[in-house]
Amino acid sequence: MSDRESMSAGGGGAGEFSLLVDALDDLAARIDAPARKAPGRAIATDLRTANARRIRANAQPDGEAMTPRKKQGGHLRSRRLRDPASRAKRSVRTQRMFARAGQPRYLRKESTTGDAQVGFVGAMARIMRVHQYGLRDTVTRDPASPAVTYPERVVLGIDHDDRARILDRLTEQVAP
Repeated sequence: MSDRESMSAGGGGAGEFSLLVDALDDLAARIDAPARKAPGRAIATDLRTANARRIRANAQPDGEAMTPRKKQGGHLRSRRLRDPASRAKRSVRTQRMFARAGQPRYLRKESTTGDAQVGFVGAMARIMRVHQYGLRDTVTRDPASPAVTYPERVVLGIDHDDRARILDRLTEQVAP
């Protein structure tokens, strides 16, 4: 993902892992590169799965629901969409936000011997960055469309279960 635009799942908490990072750096110096890459790959897969599940549920990493779509005139916008699966028309308000964002096509994982990353690529990275940080952007791709300041919706992050899963993966690696 280095040549693509990406946004990584950080979620803070770097200070919580500082002692563990120091111990793992010491241990990593004694383990060969392919053996170090295996837990990174597993951690990246776990993080992608967990974040995709939260995105589909429109939940933030802390468990809160994401801010819903803006209401227009007291109700959610009701533009009609054609559903190719059922060949029926349905309203945008019946759909979840970020319906495709959790798919592996957009939410990618990457691991090296030293880290594991989960992030979005391409245009989806730009859209998700706007929502992640509550930035100002145009409503559509057309530069002439109105600009809106979006509410902050934390899309990528690490919760307590993810931290425990990461520690379990690392413990499996170092256990004899």
